[in-house]
Amino acid sequence: MAGMNAGLGLSPYSATKFAVVSLSEGLAIQLRPLGIGVSVLCPSFVRTRIGESRRNCPEQYGPTRQLDPASPMAAVVAEIARRLEAGLDPASVAGQVLAAIRDDQFYIFTHPGMRAEVEQRFSAILAAMDAVSA
Repeated sequence: MAGMNAGLGLSPYSATKFAVVSLSEGLAIQLRPLGIGVSVLCPSFVRTRIGESRRNCPEQYGPTRQLDPASPMAAVVAEIARRLEAGLDPASVAGQVLAAIRDDQFYIFTHPGMRAEVEQRFSAILAAMDAVSA
């Protein structure tokens, strides 16, 4: 969902996700005439262990830097970890993705509760467009 709404406050991360959505939208248009479908997965929190990704980093790159537990970033990281732990099972998301691809769906959303966040953003965009038209 970071490609739909930058609400987490992690702008560089969200920027990469917005780029993936835009790239996928463009590819879908370009590849459709060739009979090639494109789907873009926009999940919310899934129990993927992404917060432990440092475990895959070779030792030659040094130890993991520890956050100051009193820092604002430590609080953000802790909240993300909590949400990940409460997230969807990856196998469930995989099933949703497979079904969506088979049904030739472009956008694959996994969490219905995220609609309110995109509605707020889309409403602001439409209001700005309406202001130009007025």
